[in-house]
Amino acid sequence: MRQYLLPEKGTFYKANLHSHSVFSDGKKTPEEMKAAYKARGYSILAITDHEYMVTHNDLTEDDFLMLNGYEAYIKENCDPTNKRFMKTVHLNLIAKDPTVDKHILPDPEYMRFAARFCPVEQLPQAGGLCRRQYTVGDVNRLIRLANENGYYVVYNHPVWSREVLSVITQYQGLLGVEVYNHGVCLEGYSGDDGKVYDEFLRAGRRMFCFANDDNHNKQPDDSPMSDSFGGFNMIKAEKLDYASVIAAILRGDLYCSTGPLIRELYIEDGAVHIACSPVREVYLVTECRPSAPGRKGSIRVSPGDEITHAEFRLLPEDRYIRLEVVDAQGHKAFTQAYFLEDLGL
Repeated sequence: MRQYLLPEKGTFYKANLHSHSVFSDGKKTPEEMKAAYKARGYSILAITDHEYMVTHNDLTEDDFLMLNGYEAYIKENCDPTNKRFMKTVHLNLIAKDPTVDKHILPDPEYMRFAARFCPVEQLPQAGGLCRRQYTVGDVNRLIRLANENGYYVVYNHPVWSREVLSVITQYQGLLGVEVYNHGVCLEGYSGDDGKVYDEFLRAGRRMFCFANDDNHNKQPDDSPMSDSFGGFNMIKAEKLDYASVIAAILRGDLYCSTGPLIRELYIEDGAVHIACSPVREVYLVTECRPSAPGRKGSIRVSPGDEITHAEFRLLPEDRYIRLEVVDAQGHKAFTQAYFLEDLGL
């Protein structure tokens, strides 16, 4: 019997869930950003300005959905002249309902952009004005209050943040983590944080992965250094409205990519199957080493050949599985992770 991991029914909607506008340090208005993404086949955009929650419900149309949210910080206190070494936590807070608009534990030190538009103390808030401290306790408090006040929370660009894994994996209440951040990639990092995702999974955490642009649009859209249109999420939802899309995200009915498309993902006859756009490599990632007697951990083809379907036999010791596919240009797509015991296997 076939067990679908990505839903059999529904429509895939292309989304960027991390971006910045003129309401913080971006160079485009929300209207300009919407037009640029819509022209390139996107159906969903979340503008997540730095420490400033601005709703953009008025920009939603029948064929384009704006999600609301903002990016919150907690930074290490260190020598301000050497910020390149500063450890920092950047969290994407996405509103689960279009009416949600509170700022969680607002810290005036981080809110210079918001202060241009409104006195910080007058902004909708939860938890009261405070001075955030770079501690696991304060990070977890912010995440908990965000969840309690109608947001889901994603940990942004782990490698860029300079935090160590032993600290990151103590954070609780996260819906997911960015495995690709296009702005970080352009800054000189690989942009691939899949190994950080695995650290959460090996700790038994049920979390999802996301790929986003984190764009500020300081370069023209057609420039090789444009930070737009690089990382995206394909969300499979019943319809294009706020409630349906958020419900799909919370279920993990999505994959993320920098190029390849995943058509189907399912389990049948003791194996996981993936159907995708033409690629050259497919990888199985598990808690253990994926190679085992009678099973290879990857499938690759020679230059000029292509793969559009792959399957891997499942083993009880896998505990969780996820797949990565890589196309001829080196662009990658990531499935979510699935724990076998959650699937009844």
